[in-house]
Amino acid sequence: MSAALAANPVPATTRMRRIAALLERGFAFDTPGNVFRATAAIMLVGGIASLLLGQDANWDLRNYHLYNGYALLHGRLLQDLAPAQMQSYFSPLLDVFHYLLMARLPAPLAGFALGALHALVFLPVAGIAWLALHGQPRRTRLVPLLALAGLCTSAFLSEFGSSMADNTTALFVVAALYMVLLAQRQQAAGARRAEFLAWAVAGTLLGIAVALKLTNAIYAVALGLAAVCVGGPWWRRLAGVGVLTLAALVVAAALAGGWYLRVWQAFGNPLFPQFNALFQGPLAAPISVADVRWLPRDAWEHLTWPLQFAAAPRRVSEVRLVQLVWPLLYVAALALLLRQSVRRTVAVPAFAPAMRVVLVFFGIGYVLWQGLFSIHRYLVVLELLAPLVLWFLCQRLLPGGRAAKVGGWVLGIVAVASLLGWNTWGHERWARQGFSVEAPPMPAPERSVVLLVGGDPQAWRLPWLPGQARYAGVATSFPESPGYRAYLAAIVEEREQRFAMIPAAMGEDDARWARLNRWAQVFGLTRGRGCDRLRSLAGKARGLRAEVEVLDPGQCRLGPRRGTAPEPAEASAQLRELARQQLTGYGLVLDEGSCVTLDSRIGQGRYPYQWCRVGLAR
Repeated sequence: MSAALAANPVPATTRMRRIAALLERGFAFDTPGNVFRATAAIMLVGGIASLLLGQDANWDLRNYHLYNGYALLHGRLLQDLAPAQMQSYFSPLLDVFHYLLMARLPAPLAGFALGALHALVFLPVAGIAWLALHGQPRRTRLVPLLALAGLCTSAFLSEFGSSMADNTTALFVVAALYMVLLAQRQQAAGARRAEFLAWAVAGTLLGIAVALKLTNAIYAVALGLAAVCVGGPWWRRLAGVGVLTLAALVVAAALAGGWYLRVWQAFGNPLFPQFNALFQGPLAAPISVADVRWLPRDAWEHLTWPLQFAAAPRRVSEVRLVQLVWPLLYVAALALLLRQSVRRTVAVPAFAPAMRVVLVFFGIGYVLWQGLFSIHRYLVVLELLAPLVLWFLCQRLLPGGRAAKVGGWVLGIVAVASLLGWNTWGHERWARQGFSVEAPPMPAPERSVVLLVGGDPQAWRLPWLPGQARYAGVATSFPESPGYRAYLAAIVEEREQRFAMIPAAMGEDDARWARLNRWAQVFGLTRGRGCDRLRSLAGKARGLRAEVEVLDPGQCRLGPRRGTAPEPAEASAQLRELARQQLTGYGLVLDEGSCVTLDSRIGQGRYPYQWCRVGLAR
């Protein structure tokens, strides 16, 4: 029989059809069991992908995500003074979750859980597509594919498995949109009790999202306006939006109101130190802290912004996020407007009213994002829905079978581009414990103050340092006022033992070079003519910062490029000198002779720091 099979192999196209049929039987959204199976599979893949990425080590985690959660749980609002720079006073609700997850569980388990949680957004995205594509052919097959395409977008992928809040809070925003669509369907059917419950659940989810991250307020506005587009009579629609708004306000106030009230009582500004031009809190400069560097600069950029930041991703992000979905949406929307202006239509199946709601939410959300932030990672919610919107535009622009075929290819290309350009905000190799900090010499913590000097993120170490000490930031991004400096001086005067925490330069990682040389050996690049190819590779790969070292005739290896950066000891001395100058401005003297370099790690990544005594200037 095997000989017969070998003589008549199954064609590749037939095998592909069989695989597609198997996937459709198991994951098409035609039974509740398949919905559960597809969601569970995506969550499993999400957990594994998070493990493959490694330990989260992004800048915000090192600055305030760990510290803020720890500080709230241990009541450090008045004990410390802005050790996590201006972000020390952001609402810490979600950071409590991150701190408990990352500090209390084995690091790989925490990473798997976070990846699975982020992947769970597949379910509400699929629910939105299910309602928006009501009456469309092949809906059961399209819905999971469109939801999966939403997860394969650049902003979502960049934060996957990390503590950056946009992916986590997107789950609540997208679920709120799904509940609004359900409420509108119940509203049109006249089912008042189910309608009220759906509006209330939508408002609850939206309130949670805003309480966890204030930037989600743009999506709250967009959802409120979109909610009046579809449903029963106008008064029923407005009543539903009223329930949505009331529930969102009550939940947001219940979750975050206590924090903002405490910060207001302590510092005279509930959003301290932001918007201090309005609130005039005494410890911050009377300015409104806003990051406007990402915004479009002129009218032309405003009109063509999706094309602008697709061509130059760093216009809207510190990390280069490659994507094609926004320029394609822009071009397709313009083409559709042009077609409608000349009254040329294409016969397409009528879309459900829910699609109108999705389009209004998407459009208003984008306009608010561009006008207020233009920070790419705040687009996670819209990028999750972008494949659905792009599919709709393809159906309106192209006739019949061509629309489905072209739409499928376009979405596939968009997903592949984002996956190939996948970039993140920083990861390290796993260790069982996510964080470790070598204990500094601090003989009397209850009589000590520790100054975190400079703008590098250092507060992540504080949960592993003595809790009796007071910690304060100096020369950071915090907009200090004379009142801040006076308060800091009082803390320093009160405590007899004074220390400074200063970043230390990291030496080249021997393990990294050993790993690179093992791969070079596998590919035959460490002997003979392979050394010439290795030299060519080292010269072309600018980010590698490597040169080829000759060991014996005909044998070579990669090593760190000489002269490209100061030696660690020299670089650390430069950091101490900068800290000495910064402390001088506060009437403090750095005792450089007392400085020691200590180890601290995130996963297997080293983040050493310097620990020095500080004295008062005479």
